[in-house]
Amino acid sequence: MKTHRTLIVTCLLGACISANAQQMDMAIMQKWAAADVIRYHIVGVYQARTFIASDGSGQADITDGLIVDLDWKLSESKPVGKPKFQNVKTVVKNVGDRGTNCLPPVLKGEYEHFDVLSIKEDLSGGLELEVKTTYPVVEVVQMCTGEYKAIPGKTETVPEPFGVVSPMAFAMPLQDSDNLRISADKKSLITRNNGWTWTLTPTIVPGR
Repeated sequence: MKTHRTLIVTCLLGACISANAQQMDMAIMQKWAAADVIRYHIVGVYQARTFIASDGSGQADITDGLIVDLDWKLSESKPVGKPKFQNVKTVVKNVGDRGTNCLPPVLKGEYEHFDVLSIKEDLSGGLELEVKTTYPVVEVVQMCTGEYKAIPGKTETVPEPFGVVSPMAFAMPLQDSDNLRISADKKSLITRNNGWTWTLTPTIVPGR
C-alpha cells in the first residue's frame, strides 16, 4: 500500500522576503547571500501510528529516521556532488487492529518503513529519493476475534521529492509553526509534516 510522505516543505522565500522586507534581519540575510555553497546536515525522525500490512490493515507505533549530508549551491538551488545518507532502522511498537477490542495482528517478519536506496538530482535541479518500504507477512484476525488470516508481504519502491529550506529563512520573522521554525540555538531550521520532524543545520563551505 502506497503511503503519502511529503518530506520537507520548501518555503517560497522570494515571496516571504518581499512581504517581510522591513522586518528582515539584513545582517543575517547578507551573510547567507554572500555564500556560494552551503553544507547541510539533515536529520529526519518519523513517529506516527502507521499501517503495517500490505493491504492497509494492522497498525503500530512506528519510529524511523534518515540522516543526510549534502552540499548545495545556493545561487542555483541545486546539489553539488553526491549526497551522503544513513538510514535508521524502523522500530515497531504497540501493534494493534483498528478496533481497540480486537486481537492484535502478528508480524511474521520485519517492517521497514522508510529505507532510502539512493538520492539523485531530479529534472528540475532538486533532489529525489528512491524509497523502499517493506511489508512483512502479517496475520490479521478476521471479524476482530475470529481466525487469523495471513496478509502477504510486499516490497514497494517509490520516488519521493526532497526539498531543502534556504538558510535565508534565518533572517525572517518566522512564527512558531510546525511548517517552519528556527531552533532555540539559532543554528537549525525545523519543519514537521506527516509524522516527520526534519532538522536542517546549514553551514557555509569556506572558499566555495
